[in-house]
Amino acid sequence: MRRLAQLALAVVLTGCASHGDEDAIATATSLPIEVLGAPGAAVAVTIDVPGDVASAPGAGLALTVHNVVEADAAYVVVNDAAPIDLAAPGLRRPSGGHATATLPLPDGTLRAGANRVVFRYDRQVRDVSGFRVIDVAVVAGGLRGTADLLADDPAAWTAPSADAGAIERGRRFFAEESRDGGPVCARCHADDGADLAYFAFSNHSVIARAQHHLFTPAEAADVASYVRSLAVPPVGRVIDAPFQPGPQHAGAAGAGHQAVLDSDEALGAALFPGGFPEDPAWDLAASLDTSAIALPVETPSWMRWLPRRIDETWFTRDDGRLAEAQAALERDGTLEAARAFETAAVQIGKEILITTGDHAGRVELLRYAAIKLWDWQRRHGGFDGADRGFPDGGPAFPYEVGFAFFEAAFADAVPDAMAQTFSWWVAQAAVNPGRGHTSGDRPLNWKDVLTAADGAGAGPWTIIYLHLVGSLEESQGALADDFGTDRGPVRLLAVPLRRVPGPIRAALLRRFFAREAAFLAGGGTLTSDHHVVLGNAWRDGCEGLALDQRAELRALAPPEVAADLAACP
Repeated sequence: MRRLAQLALAVVLTGCASHGDEDAIATATSLPIEVLGAPGAAVAVTIDVPGDVASAPGAGLALTVHNVVEADAAYVVVNDAAPIDLAAPGLRRPSGGHATATLPLPDGTLRAGANRVVFRYDRQVRDVSGFRVIDVAVVAGGLRGTADLLADDPAAWTAPSADAGAIERGRRFFAEESRDGGPVCARCHADDGADLAYFAFSNHSVIARAQHHLFTPAEAADVASYVRSLAVPPVGRVIDAPFQPGPQHAGAAGAGHQAVLDSDEALGAALFPGGFPEDPAWDLAASLDTSAIALPVETPSWMRWLPRRIDETWFTRDDGRLAEAQAALERDGTLEAARAFETAAVQIGKEILITTGDHAGRVELLRYAAIKLWDWQRRHGGFDGADRGFPDGGPAFPYEVGFAFFEAAFADAVPDAMAQTFSWWVAQAAVNPGRGHTSGDRPLNWKDVLTAADGAGAGPWTIIYLHLVGSLEESQGALADDFGTDRGPVRLLAVPLRRVPGPIRAALLRRFFAREAAFLAGGGTLTSDHHVVLGNAWRDGCEGLALDQRAELRALAPPEVAADLAACP
């Protein structure tokens, strides 16, 4: 067996020139490879492959890409073979994000010696400036060869110009001037562009996007020089989603795209290596840190935080309430000002929906508010404290964007809305899962979370995890008073009973009935609506329980709910 090093790789990179312009080719020094700019941008990778490997059957191109969102836009060409659309199964992400898959190569595609692989951006996609290749490898003959490139180090980047005049011009272009008739850059980003520095947007990416907005190459370079001058460390990465949960989470930078699990089964194995307990305790989730548990769900990348359009009527509605609240946020920077700004954005969003039915516009408004509140957090306390930048009772802006998508999903008004809802709410859960354990302030409605997970096609282990966390959150603090009503954790049973395998359904019901029995023994009472919800949940999933499981659960349940468990004799 040859070692992987036998696939020697030499890599060359084109800039933003047409893929046919050989004079523009330069040697790449790092990953990711950025295929950005106007249509025609191309990146070439040359891979040296030994002859016997080249002739082996079943060759493929193993790729990890970021932000391939539509068909007929991003392509890869290996040698002289036909172009392969990167929006192939496994690599396309309509809402952005990273994806990994191996593209099969027809026999005979690879050659002994140098093999040229060209990544192309052929068609302008709305609101997208291209895509990135995070990793590329040839797989053939049981071997895998990867490019001999290290990850780029943003800490080593330098500005196109250190001249004070260039930096000041860049600041002015960013904050005060528009070339395409749209809003200035600062309108959609952090006011000073700190997000571009924090998430390590490269000079090339800043320049490409500025040129997309019709700044000249020289002006775009000045904008990049300004961004590089900011005293903001590159904590995050452009390819990594903010607040992604995982063991190595770091502030708003999250845990990186590597933390996203490749399967629902991997979550179950990580959480319960010895199998799910037969009698899980009600507080089982108390030991689970929602920021550190990796999930098979990617939170929205920063490109999906940025609003796609700005409607100036947002700032004149309701006597300029949003503009006034934003001015106070910038002036005072207090928690109260942040709450007031989010409240104003939510209210204006409701007015937009009531008066125009524009779900997409409401989403954009709340994205706008989320950007400004993210920047407020960065400037006032940061993301590294115990509250991860979300003080108790503070603005829950990932939740609000997710809720706008949630209502759009039921109106069928925004593409991929339920999956986007779930993604935003995973980000919210990572930083503030509900606060039932402190004040009872609940930014997440866990019934809605489970509904979104169900609608987004989440696997059973993800549903189980969310049920355990959500039911605990919704039974503590001020929310404890709702336990015996239809607003308590009883309402969270329906999705687990539909989606979870029978033995674990039975275990979750044992957990619930044990907690309900303790509640009743302590003097609690159940409302009629509680009985209705429990009866519906049982009816919805009891056929997935074995006869002996049904009998055991009926014997375990408090006598007060016996009539609720009559279905499925």
